[in-house]
Amino acid sequence: MAKLEANTDLWVYDLLKEADIKLSAQGSDIKEIHKALQTSSKRGTGKVGFPEYIGIVKDFLIVIENKASISFHEKRNGKDLICETVDANINYAVNGALFYGKHLAKNTSYKKVIAVGVSGDEKGIK
Repeated sequence: MAKLEANTDLWVYDLLKEADIKLSAQGSDIKEIHKALQTSSKRGTGKVGFPEYIGIVKDFLIVIENKASISFHEKRNGKDLICETVDANINYAVNGALFYGKHLAKNTSYKKVIAVGVSGDEKGIK
């Protein structure tokens, strides 16, 4: 699965480049964001977490989490809300993006956060 997710990462990178959006991969050079990521493990361990892409566009913090398969795009709970369990945060793109977005909003001065989950690629890998 890692190779497939790498393909999704590269596809998203190409889309960001085409749109002239500059985000950092697997961490941040911005000290405040870097510090917040040190305790953002999706497993809830308080250790470091690494969203695929993160950065600032104007006054918005953008965080992107990818999964190779579109079957792992999002998981909802019984109330049709985005599930926030550890399993869902780890295994689903939207859930992981939401987790990072909420963590960063709580642990940085950035309060305008756009969290994006991407699954598949231009070929729709399943």
